[in-house]
Parts: sequence; structure tokens; C-alpha cells
Amino acid sequence: MDDQEKRNPTFEEESQSTTISSLSEKSKEETGISLQDLLLEIYRSIGEPDSLYGCGGGKILQPLTRLRTYEHEAMWDKALVTYDLESAISSSTRQAGIIQALQNLGLCHILSVYLRGLDHENKEWCAELQELHYQAAWRNMQWDHCISVNKGIEGTSYHESLYNALQSLRDREFATFYESVKYARVREVEELCKGSLESVYSLYPTLSRLQAIGELENIGELFSRSVMDKQPSEVYIKWQKHSQLLKDSDFSFQEPIMALRTVVLELLMEKEMESSQNECFRDILTKHLVELSILARTFKNTQLPERAIFKIKQYNSPNCGVSEWQLEEAQVFWAKKEHSLALSILKHMIKKLDDSCSEHDPKLKLIHTECLRVCGNWLAETCLENPAVIMQTYLEKAVEVAGNYDGENDELRNGKMKAFLSLARFSDTQYQRIENYMKSSEFENKQALLKRAKEEVGLLREHKIQTNRYAVKVQRELELDECALRALKEDRKRFLCKAVENYISCLLSGEGHDMWIFRLCSLWLENSGVSEVNGMMKRDGMKIPSYKFLPLMYQLAARMGTKMLGGLGFHEVLNILISRISMDHPHHTLFIILALANANKDESLTKPEAAVRSRITKNAPKQSSQLDEDRIKAANKIICTIRSRRPQMVRSVETLCDAYILLANFDATQWKNQRKGIKIPADQPITKLKNLEEVVVPTVEVKVDPTGVYGNLVTIQSFKAEFHLAGGINLPKIIDCVGSDGKERRQLVKGRDDLRQDAVMQQVFQMCNTLLQRNAETRKRKLTICTYKVVPLSQRSGVLEWCTGTVPIGEFLVNNDNGAHKRYRPKDISAYQCQKKMMDVQKKSYEEKYKTFMDICQNFQPVFRYFCMEKFLDPAVWFEKRLAYTRSVATSSIVGYILGLGDRHVQNILINEQSAELVHIDLGVAFEQGKILPTPETVPFRLTRDIVDGMGITGVEGVFRRCCEKTMELMRNSQETLLTIVEVLLYDPLFDWTMNPLKALYLQQRLEDETELHSTQNADDQECKRNFSEMDQSFNKVAERVLMRLQEKLKGVEEGTVLSVGGQVNLLLQQAMDPKNLSRLFPGWKAWV
Repeated sequence: MDDQEKRNPTFEEESQSTTISSLSEKSKEETGISLQDLLLEIYRSIGEPDSLYGCGGGKILQPLTRLRTYEHEAMWDKALVTYDLESAISSSTRQAGIIQALQNLGLCHILSVYLRGLDHENKEWCAELQELHYQAAWRNMQWDHCISVNKGIEGTSYHESLYNALQSLRDREFATFYESVKYARVREVEELCKGSLESVYSLYPTLSRLQAIGELENIGELFSRSVMDKQPSEVYIKWQKHSQLLKDSDFSFQEPIMALRTVVLELLMEKEMESSQNECFRDILTKHLVELSILARTFKNTQLPERAIFKIKQYNSPNCGVSEWQLEEAQVFWAKKEHSLALSILKHMIKKLDDSCSEHDPKLKLIHTECLRVCGNWLAETCLENPAVIMQTYLEKAVEVAGNYDGENDELRNGKMKAFLSLARFSDTQYQRIENYMKSSEFENKQALLKRAKEEVGLLREHKIQTNRYAVKVQRELELDECALRALKEDRKRFLCKAVENYISCLLSGEGHDMWIFRLCSLWLENSGVSEVNGMMKRDGMKIPSYKFLPLMYQLAARMGTKMLGGLGFHEVLNILISRISMDHPHHTLFIILALANANKDESLTKPEAAVRSRITKNAPKQSSQLDEDRIKAANKIICTIRSRRPQMVRSVETLCDAYILLANFDATQWKNQRKGIKIPADQPITKLKNLEEVVVPTVEVKVDPTGVYGNLVTIQSFKAEFHLAGGINLPKIIDCVGSDGKERRQLVKGRDDLRQDAVMQQVFQMCNTLLQRNAETRKRKLTICTYKVVPLSQRSGVLEWCTGTVPIGEFLVNNDNGAHKRYRPKDISAYQCQKKMMDVQKKSYEEKYKTFMDICQNFQPVFRYFCMEKFLDPAVWFEKRLAYTRSVATSSIVGYILGLGDRHVQNILINEQSAELVHIDLGVAFEQGKILPTPETVPFRLTRDIVDGMGITGVEGVFRRCCEKTMELMRNSQETLLTIVEVLLYDPLFDWTMNPLKALYLQQRLEDETELHSTQNADDQECKRNFSEMDQSFNKVAERVLMRLQEKLKGVEEGTVLSVGGQVNLLLQQAMDPKNLSRLFPGWKAWV
């Protein structure tokens, strides 16, 4: 037994409080190996971009750690300075570092001088330096470089082989060339065989080298034969395809391949010096160097692009016409923050293009459009011109130049789309500026003064006093003010129409910017009374492919009506649009429209006694207003339209929805404590549904097909005969749906709960995932938010996808029977005791709560690290899953904070037992409504000790903090998109996101005390009939405040100060982990877990 005790790793008391640095010191004393250095080395070789910072990167003074961090961040200037200073580092490491840095800074001349100096100093080169020497030699095309002692091919290293191959290619010694390439390939393949598959990253350098060898071998053919016209361009197209495959790799793997291509092209130009082919190679070289420049700029490197542009200038005389590379030159200077220089290059190009006739040359047209567009954007950013000039001279002209070309050239279509978007964004910004001013208090005061002046003039007129000077002055001022106001309103309308028109054009001309459909709809819905906007939507908006509107289906459908409420023709246009979307994509829309038509179906389908059994619910029943009746009518009309084309489908979906609603409202109280399956009563229609061939399983995500042709869909075959009960006051039911593919899918059917809020929040999560997927940094880290499908069926019921293979973190940690806390730390106080202690001080002072909380923390230590240890026994898999867990916590925390997501107690966060990622459920408290609960929420997201414990020894440092920063940076850079999405949602008339007393009572009177609460809903009914417009007014103010706060978060404004991304993340982590904040939370939140 003693042995067993000793071996068991779980009860080491100190292990709870260890940090990496304390362990590192201990290991250095005992074994002479510094743990930090070891971890640094491990993380570098597996290529995890963030772990480095968890074990000292950026915090430790040691020169080598600092250098590794600089190299990791590609800060070559800092690395160069440090290598130059630190003479304590071994000379070979130092020299290798300096060579590496000079090369990445593009300082080739200095590098060759430095190498010559080293050559002079020591005759003996170590293998690593010799290799670097060869690399520098072939990159700089110094073929006289002769340190090759052994003339044989055997035993040469990679760069030596490459050097030999290129040299023999230049000298037309093809036998040697093929031999060198073959030998190099064999060596790399041998290297590959030694690699470990535990970390694929360690194979990348070898794969990158093999790619280069392959490309070089193909080129040999161009040299050995006389070149045909077609071949060079074919080779170039092949290269572009290869580059496309590599686009997400590190720059350090892509750059060597690009460098080799440059050298090869320059050699070809030397070879074809005399022939007509020279021109062709020069064009390819120029194109290739522009690509290299763009690639390097994407990776924030500005030195290599400047070098590439310099090289282009050597081969192209500057006074030949305008070409693409000059535009890239301007972009390079802009990236280097040399703004005036960049602008002067552009203006010079525009002048040349205006003079020349670019009408018939699509290539010139594209450059012209792009120059005007970019110049307009830059002038707006630097405020160097007034808005009218920017708009007319640059942005409108760009659209005009692009507009009169109707060919099928993809590049031009893309250029056209960007031009439309730039003009739309600029007009929109001007429109918003005026709109914000017209909402400001300054403007309101002006209006009040204007009103007073009008009254005064009226009085003066009444008393026939018109001749005295005072009266004339007042009248004159009044006329001027009214004139200014008219001009302002006209400007606003002009900018609005310009924006709408160009957003429509942008969405019509391609797929690249489909997210802006949100802004277009936002402008349209805000200005539904403006006939010009409705006119444009009717005329051109209808041409936009219908699938682009699908992400907004909930919000558009919620505004349906038959009355002409929104101004002339708004409803007419909206209803036509919705009919069109529904006809093209019925699987995505029918459930949404039916939910509106069935808004009050629960009451009519369920028996009257069910209504008497009034339980507490999250949402007070809504009184039906005229608007609701109207919407139900409009929804039914659209269903009739779909029915005319797909009668069978509509009939089946209606039957299915009715069956779900009946099951949702069916009273299951008698089985309340039963955990095993319960037979669904025979009178429930869901048991009779079989083979609904036209109805997709509602909880399965159907991929949108732009053409509207849907095949191979998973439809409903039947439902299993049993259901289970999930916990919760309203006892939602778990059922199994059998799909046409034979798979069973779990579904959760909920009654007495408006699921629209959850559905809309899932919609926002999906949009965030689209953004995370588009950004290289977040894509590389696989940052996503786990979503699940939510289908509202009426105002009071719905069905959700059951998250299979997940367990609530509360279940794993503090489940009464076998929670991890009980298993791993039996001597700690129990979860129930913690709960009781916090309940007892609930009414006491903050000081008391804090003391009690700290006491609990002392006697209840975190154990979440054991989740990954238990589930994933292979070390590589364990590491991967722990990484996935940490990234998932980071992404969901930041997105949750931006959206003000609250109520994150331990039953509302699930963890996936296969992937270790988190799933957030029950998203009913959003937009900071948790701050106005009876016990207000004091933390931005859940980052308690257990959550941090799951991240391993480095805690929130390293992976977690960096992923938070990357997510926050992306959110802040996408603020316009996010604000637009949320704005459209907040004003959705059916989206009930505000906190009401009933919802608050439901949330903070959880089953902790197991009391059945009877709500007093009937007394509220009279309240509901209160003046609607009054409620509307106050609601708009709340929505405006929410949007303001969201905007502040996305600008980094916290507590009145503007913070950097890093600063904002630091503040949030500190708030989320502050025991003072945690101690004030509602006990049901379990802040000690």
C-alpha cells in the first residue's frame, strides 16, 4: 500500500502551486538541465506558435531565450543587434544567427562582405556555417565561390548540392546537374524517413526542401532544350498552383522556394540574353517578384519587398508605361509608413493613366481602377483631401473606369467588386457621420433653438413688426439655419443612396465580400421609409443571388407584414424577397417561416388545463399585437407560395412541427426523477411519423448550395419510441431521430422557452467562425467556436441538436457520486459544503464573502488537469487535446465577452470528450444583461481556477493569452462587420434579449433549493397592454446603449481608457480571475470550481 501511495501522482500537495520558473530552478539544481530551456526547445521543434511565451519567451533576460523569441517573431533587426552585442554566445551560433538575420533583412551585399571577412579569418568552417555559406552563395549568384574541397557529389549537404546543381545548370553540365539533384533528393527522403510522426511540423523543413528540388528538376528541361513559347508560362502557372497549396505555411518555409525561383529566372534570362525569349522571362520574373513582395508584406516583412522592387527596377526601365509593379511599390512604402511617398507614386501613376488611353486594355484598366481606389482610401485615412474630392476624383472614378468593361476577366471582376465596396464603405462612413451628429445632444439643442426662433418670428409677424433691424436679423438667421438643416438632410440622403447602390453592385459582382449583405440590409431596414432605398432594393437588390440573404433570414422574416407600415412599398419588396429566398432554399427557410406562422400554436394545440399549470418560465407570454397578427398573415401567405411548388414538403413539415410542439408541451412531471428511457405515449403524433422523404432532419446543418439544387440530403425516417428527460425546471425531452442515412441523431425538445435567442446567438457564433476562418493567424491556430443547431418552432417551443459526446464541466468536476474533486482530493471539503458556506454569507458584506471565498479556495483545490490525463493516454494526443482545450477556452471567452454573454455556470459549459473543446449552451443572457441581475455578474467570462488548471503548467500564459490576443485583434479589426451583424439582431422585433424580472427570477432561483416557484403571470397581463410606443422608445435607448458598449469594446475602451489589444486582454484576464469579483457572484455559479 505504501508503494502505491508513493507512486500515485495525484496527492503531491505542492503540485497545486508550482510554476514553471520554480520547477526550472529545482530541475537545474538536481539534474543540471533547465526545464525552461528544454520546453523552449520542444515547442520550437513542434512548431506550436504560442507555447514559447508560457515558458519564458519575452520575459527572460537570458540572451539565447531572447534571441529565440525574436527569431520566432521574425524581428530580425532586434535579433541582429543582440547577436552583435552578446559576445558570450558561442561563435558558431552567433555567426549563424547573424547570417540568418542579414538574409531575412535582405541585406545581401553586407552579407557577402561579412562572409568574405569570416573566410579570411578562419580557414576551418564548421559544417553548419559552411552550409549557410553555400546558401548565401547561390542566393546571391556568386558562382566563383569555391570552398568545395571534396569534388565528388557524395557527402554534400543540401545547400551545397543546390549550389552545385545551379552552377552546373549555368555551365550546361546537365549530367552533373541531374546527379546533384538526385543525390539531394535521396538525402532528403532519408531524412524524412527518420522523422517522427508525433509532430508533423518537424517534417516541414524537409518537405519544403523536397518541393524546391522538384521544381529545380523541372526547370532543367527548359535549359536543356531550346525554349518553346508556351513552356515558360506553363512553368509559371505550375508554380502558382504550388504557392496556393503552401499559402498557410510559415514564411520561413515559403521564402526559400521563392528565392530559388528568383535565381532560376535570372539564370534563364542570362541564357536567353540574345533571343526573343528574354522579354517573356523578364515578364515572368517581374510577376514573380511582385508576388514575393506581396507574400512578404503579408508576413509583416518590409525589407524583402523593397529588395524585390529594386530588382524589378533593374530589369524594367522606369519610363516605360504604367505597370502593376509600380502599384506594389506604393504598397511597400505605405507598409513602411512612408505615406507621402506612397501617395506621390500613386498620383503620378494616375496622371499617366489619365493621359494614356486605357480604354481598350483590360490590364491597364484594372491597374487604373486599383490605383484610384487605393489612393482614395489612403487619402481618406490620412485626411489629406476633403470627402467630396475623394469621392468624385477617386472612388467614383474608379467605379466608372471599372464599370465600362463587361468582359469575363476574373481579375477585372474582382477589381470592379473592390471598387464598388470602397465607394460603398466611404459613402457609408459619411452617412454614419451625419447620422451620429443628428443623434447628438448638440443637434437636439440646435433644433430647440430653431423652434424658438420660429415662434419668435411668428409672433413678430402677428404684430406686424417687420421693418425693425432686430426682426430682420432673426428672420435672416432662421432662414440660414433652415437652409443648413435642409442641406444636411440632403447630404445624408445622398450618401445613403450612394452606399446602398454600391453595396448592391458589390454583392452583384462576385462572392468575395458577401459579409457586407449585413450592412446593406441594416441600411435598408433602418431606412425602410425612404422610397429611393426601397426602389433600389426592388430594382437591383432583387438581382442579388438569394443565398446571400440566408444568414439574415430570421431578421428579415421578423419584419414581414402586410400593412404598409414601413413606408411605401417596403413590405411589398420584403415579401417578394422572402418568397424568392424561400423558393430557392426551402430547407433553410421553411422552419423559420413556419415558426412565425405558428407563433401562438402552443396555446391552440395544447389543452386548456395545461395553461392553468403555470410554471415559472424564462419568458412571459407575449400579448399578441396587431403587428404579430400581421406577421402571421404574411408568413402564411409565403407558406402558400412554397406550397404551390412543393405541396408534399410543406404538408410534411407542418405535421412534423405540430408533433414537436405537442411533445414539447406534454407534461412529464410524473417521471421527473426517472433517469432511464420512458415510452412516448401512443397518442403523441410524433410516434406515427415515418419516411418524410422531403423533410431534412431539422437539427442537421444543410450546406448552402448557391445554385439551389439540393441532393443527397439526410431526411427523416422515423423517431425512436422512447424519450429521456433532461434536467431543468421545464423538463425538456431528449428524443432520437433516425435519418435516411440510418444514423440516429439525438434532439432536445423544449417547451415554455423561446429558443429564438439561442438561435440568434448561434447565428452570431457562426459569423464569428467565418471571420476566424478567413484570418491567417486564427486559421493557423484552428480557433473556432463550437456551435449546434437550434430550431425555434413557435414563440414558446423549439428543438435543438443534442451535443453528442459532451459532458457538462460541473458533471465531471463536482458530480455527487464520482466527481473528479471527490476522486482526486478526497481530503478537501466537499462541493456541497462550499455551496453551503457561500449561501450562508449571501446576505452579508463583500468583506465577509471575500473571506469565506478565500477560505474555500484554500480547502478546495482545482483538479481539471486530470480530464485530459484520464481521457487521452498517449502523450502526443494528450498534448494536442490540451492545446485544443486551451484554444477553445480562449476563443469562446473573448467572443463571449464581446457579446456580453453571461450565466456561465458549470452546467452551461460542456466539454467534448473526444476533442476536449468547450461548447457553450443556454445563451439566454447576452449583451451584458447579466450585470442587471439581482446578484450582478462581475466577471467578463468564466476563468476560474479549475478552468485554468486544465491548461497545464503554464496556466494562462503562453497559448491561452496569445490566442485571446489573436481573437481579440481579429474582432477589433472586424468591428464594422460585427457591429452591423449585432445591430440587425438587436432591432429584430422578435428577439427578446432584454432582462425582465421573470427571467431574472428564473435564472437566480435555480434548483439549488428545489422549490417549485409559481409565477404571477396573470397579474402582468394588464401591464403588457401598456402604451406600446412608450416601451418602444425605452427599448431603443437600451439597444443603442448596448451597441455603444459593443463599439467601445471593439475599440479597446475599458473604464474610459483606450487600451491596446494586449492591454485589454490583460485587464479582462485580471478581472476574470480576481477573487474579489468571483466572491460576489451568485452561489449557483460555483465560482470556486
